[in-house]
Amino acid sequence: MVTFDNVLDETVNGVCRWKRKGILREATIIRDVYGKIALLLDNTAAVSDEDSQELETCLDQAIGPFFGGHVYYKKQSHNKRNIETRIQPIVDIIETEREMWREEEGIAFFVSERPIAKKAWIKTSAKQESVWPYEEAIEDGGTKVVAFYSFKGGMGRTTALAAAAINLVRQGKNVMMVDMDIEAPGLATLFFPENRIERGVLDYLLESEIADNTDIHDYVLDVTEPALIEENYGMLYLMPAGKVNEQYLQKLARIDYQDNRENHLRTSVGTMLKRLRDGYGVDYLLIDARAGFHDLGGVAVSQLPHGSVLFGNSSRQSWDGIRQVLRSIAKSHASDFPVMLVDSRCDKPTSPYFAEAKKAFIGASYTVFLDCFYDNEESVPGIDSEESAHYPEFIYSSDDLLRGVELYSDGSPEKDDLVTAYRQCLTEECYRKLTARIEGWFGENES
Repeated sequence: MVTFDNVLDETVNGVCRWKRKGILREATIIRDVYGKIALLLDNTAAVSDEDSQELETCLDQAIGPFFGGHVYYKKQSHNKRNIETRIQPIVDIIETEREMWREEEGIAFFVSERPIAKKAWIKTSAKQESVWPYEEAIEDGGTKVVAFYSFKGGMGRTTALAAAAINLVRQGKNVMMVDMDIEAPGLATLFFPENRIERGVLDYLLESEIADNTDIHDYVLDVTEPALIEENYGMLYLMPAGKVNEQYLQKLARIDYQDNRENHLRTSVGTMLKRLRDGYGVDYLLIDARAGFHDLGGVAVSQLPHGSVLFGNSSRQSWDGIRQVLRSIAKSHASDFPVMLVDSRCDKPTSPYFAEAKKAFIGASYTVFLDCFYDNEESVPGIDSEESAHYPEFIYSSDDLLRGVELYSDGSPEKDDLVTAYRQCLTEECYRKLTARIEGWFGENES
């Protein structure tokens, strides 16, 4: 039975059954937005109508309804040269974006996927540059962009980002937090009551397309809670996702997730991050990315940052998602792109189950990184190498944090004490270790 999963293999089998396959140097398999297959063939000799019909029959037999009915030859017979001229612009696009797949019977097979959505995750044929070069990020006064991502929700990603921000500002660093989880915003509610949140990322992405004079400062809030930010701390800023009111869904419905304009989403978000850097001069820009395989999350995690923190647990669903994310990052970035995996729902170290669970999680992580991230041509670290990407950090569950976090006060002693207690939870050793490791990516040490 031919399925979406095996149709590429079956297409190769169909081509290899063709009696004139010897004239082919390359074959590009084009899979369109519906999953239908077309072929672009680099042939050394012209093909007769009879030969062309035979190939189409081979493809019909091999992949049935998955064959879209189109085969394009780079070398046409004399009476079809006008077709060759017309398709040349399409050929140029296909050959620029295709990926080498395999060689079979002397034919180099390429694949060109033509998706309409999820491009940020799957269009990885070319290495991506971060929003600005890593060298600029680590120089004096440079801004480092770090994404926080979980495939599944409820992994403590947002809380960990808030903890990292607080630990950084305690060292005198200036930090900007950006809530790009625009379908399920929550970062701003940790730091502000609802009446303080007016505009944010969603508003900026829409309004900056309409008006040239948008001011990035109109979309950012200063975090100045005295019970949280002491005088010797750095500056802390937050760009919310937006205000979830009766207009929010109308705004959300107008965001171009599918990125039908090539690279438009990446460009828009990249411009926003540059304006935040230039407008605030922060040391760190921490992005709370959307869970799951959303286009905006793909841009935030696998394209623009200088490093990504991935959250998961020991469940199969979590590992399945982490695998795909690591593949996307490995294909779209250089091999030295820093990645950290966090087990954010583990038992406390005092638990009798912690040591065994930790060992199992490290083993599973090592296997996934070997399969999806590490380059086999380079020296692969050992499983116990604590400085390597596969070696996870462990954030154990806290009953206090599970009840909800409010890092703002109404000025009463009770509320001040509550904020102080939450701050103490978020500056415990596990969060400090996570923060120090991020700093280590950029040659900095926790003071």
